[in-house]
Amino acid sequence: MRALFLWLLLWSCTCYGATSLVLSTGEYPPYCSERLKYQGLIPHIITRAFAKEGIRVHFDFYPWKRAYRLSEEGVVDGTAHWYESAERRKTHLYSDPILAETYVWFYLKSAPVEWQDYPDLAHRALVAISGYTYNEAFYKAVKSVPLNVQFVTRLRQSFDLILSGRADLTLENLDVGFYSLRQFYPASTVDLFTTHGKPVMRVEGHLLISRKRPDAAELIARFNHGLKALRESGELEQMLLASRSGQYELDKP
Repeated sequence: MRALFLWLLLWSCTCYGATSLVLSTGEYPPYCSERLKYQGLIPHIITRAFAKEGIRVHFDFYPWKRAYRLSEEGVVDGTAHWYESAERRKTHLYSDPILAETYVWFYLKSAPVEWQDYPDLAHRALVAISGYTYNEAFYKAVKSVPLNVQFVTRLRQSFDLILSGRADLTLENLDVGFYSLRQFYPASTVDLFTTHGKPVMRVEGHLLISRKRPDAAELIARFNHGLKALRESGELEQMLLASRSGQYELDKP
């Protein structure tokens, strides 16, 4: 009986009383990066949400494919952050959305853009990144409008082309775009850029916990509870604003 009691106690602590987790992620600043305070916005949110549930979190950085595979195989407890995928749901449980990523048009304040739908851009010179996963509507418009799109390999090339007058606008994640501008150029140049108020698309990122963990559902529930508390207290919004103002960048005052 004593042995059974000790086994049940150990099982309970292992499955429902986890005090620490190891999660994998990859470089995607300003959301995730070893070069940022708190390892970026997403690890900070996840760490704070779990802390409210008494769980410590450690993040290991890998190339993204390996980060996912390690979680899929149960080498780490989970991984963040990932978009919706029926295939990934086979091996992981998904959290509530952590953050909605908004994609917008970036362009110069001196050359304002009127945009409601893709035909409005038929006379504009666009620049996009080869290999990026834009939405289906964008790729359809490239052919059907048609759009005048120059594809490049790096984001800085997009902004350089706009600054030189050889392109009018580019489609980029709002947070990634302004973070990148701050890395590429002085503040006076960053201030030349603006974004259109109408989002082109939104995607939501999630924490994934490996189904290899027997307490995966419990961990997701506890994370969701902590995440909800962050939202309701206003702390998550403060973290987002801090990231957007550059406060997570270690070389910033």
